[in-house]
Amino acid sequence: MKLKGEMVIELTDTNTGAVETVQETNMITEAVNNILGLNPMGIYLKASGEYDNSVLWNGTLLPICPNMIGGILLFPAVLEEKADHIYEQGKNLPVAYASNNVNSGSNVARGSLNQTESKKLDNGYKFVWEFTPSQGNGNIATVALTSALGGQNAFGSAAGDASTFLLLKKVDIGDIPKAKQMTLFEAVELDFEKNLLYSITFGTSSVTITKIRIPVFNIGLNEKLDDTTYTVLEEQTLTTESFTFLGDYTKYGEFMDGHDGYWYGFSNEPNSSGDAKMVWIRISKKD
Repeated sequence: MKLKGEMVIELTDTNTGAVETVQETNMITEAVNNILGLNPMGIYLKASGEYDNSVLWNGTLLPICPNMIGGILLFPAVLEEKADHIYEQGKNLPVAYASNNVNSGSNVARGSLNQTESKKLDNGYKFVWEFTPSQGNGNIATVALTSALGGQNAFGSAAGDASTFLLLKKVDIGDIPKAKQMTLFEAVELDFEKNLLYSITFGTSSVTITKIRIPVFNIGLNEKLDDTTYTVLEEQTLTTESFTFLGDYTKYGEFMDGHDGYWYGFSNEPNSSGDAKMVWIRISKKD
């Protein structure tokens, strides 16, 4: 069934009471279809044993409204209207958002669902969100639907950090040797289409890049779905001159995918004297 949305925004001038109305038709992306139609790494299957934890679908993801579709994001710049455009770039962060409940906290970027006017319809669902004059201030160029969890903190907020991610599955990998566990823990990129995972770990004066075959959308005859049978395809160690993980007792540092053809490593050592420093490294994926 093809979905279509209608959006109406009412902007009220608190001084004059004048109301400006904007009405648009909005497209639906592949986000919900991807959740329902894909099962990467058997994430919806119980794979390891009695200590597996899996997501509870009813009440968390279903019904689709108001769960998988249950929030709203308001962006300062225009979004590209493509069905596969699911995640927006970090340079266009939402200025306001709301979930499928009432914002009872102090987060001024978050609005509330009008639980009286929001309801199921015979042919769909009606959402009504409200923002007080002190909430969601900023330029608004695009409005987009998101999940209920996405509407709690958008792309992250200090007020809603506990709901940034939805735990879909937890698997006990205690039987894997510690070195292999560390390789998984330091994963920096996962290529779903090629069933490849890239991990970067740091040594005293070097970084080690490990390329791993891991079952995502296809599985070999001797592989499992609990990460215990991953295969190392390639490993390369690079010597670093100035980059290191800082810290006297606990080493601080992280590697991340820049999505620009490079991986980036960052480390800092905070202090109270005002001369804290940060070191970073850029690693080309082609080298």
